[in-house]
Amino acid sequence: MTKEKGILRRYALVLDTLAAANGGLTLTEIMQATGLPQGTVHRLIVALLDVGYIEPLEGRKVYGLAPRLLRMLHIGTPAQVIAKLVEPELDLLVHHFGETAFIAKLAGHEALSVAMAVPDSEGQSYVQPGRVMPVHATASGKIIFAFQDKAFIDEVLSTPRQKFTENTLVEKEEIRTDLEKTIQQGYAVCAEELDPGIYSYACPIHLEDTGVTYSVGLVGLTERLNKFPASEIISKLTDSAKAISSLLSTR
Repeated sequence: MTKEKGILRRYALVLDTLAAANGGLTLTEIMQATGLPQGTVHRLIVALLDVGYIEPLEGRKVYGLAPRLLRMLHIGTPAQVIAKLVEPELDLLVHHFGETAFIAKLAGHEALSVAMAVPDSEGQSYVQPGRVMPVHATASGKIIFAFQDKAFIDEVLSTPRQKFTENTLVEKEEIRTDLEKTIQQGYAVCAEELDPGIYSYACPIHLEDTGVTYSVGLVGLTERLNKFPASEIISKLTDSAKAISSLLSTR
């Protein structure tokens, strides 16, 4: 075994040990569970804390898996698995509104649609699984983006942004203001910012310990979707987000 593989095995051993623990472990408990010496465990813990894979729980010297690592596990979940889990909830939205309902999830600096349901009468869907949902120009992307940490937002805003329609916001301060509004109201709107004539709403799906990695949205022609009160759409999306959160957390 090479030196590098040996080091990786130790990191994996510590992470496996913490994943199996309920309520976290102290340095001493990690030593006892892994059989590694104190100096080695201390170095491993410092490195894992530095990259955000573990964190001290409630400010104590008890360590557990951190949201960054847990978020990676969710991001790696196959779209087919997610689609199967959320299908009943999306079908309820479609039945109520007669419009396309979908799930998006964070993927790098963008959001991707990973599951959708369409009404039987729909001749064209505006969201296909795997479609990129720009975080500055879609309701589903905005609502996920708004709940990320400041460093991530700054990193994304440092890259060029495409102006898809005359309604697309591309200036940093405009986008920051829109994100703050999104956080305050708890939902996001895309008013013909990606596709002309297309309107959408999205709500965040909060997962315990990982934050917002997914969103649930409703999309359709502006003239059709705006026949429904915004409050009714947001209420139904919020209920769906809570139900889907429970399903994904269990998974």
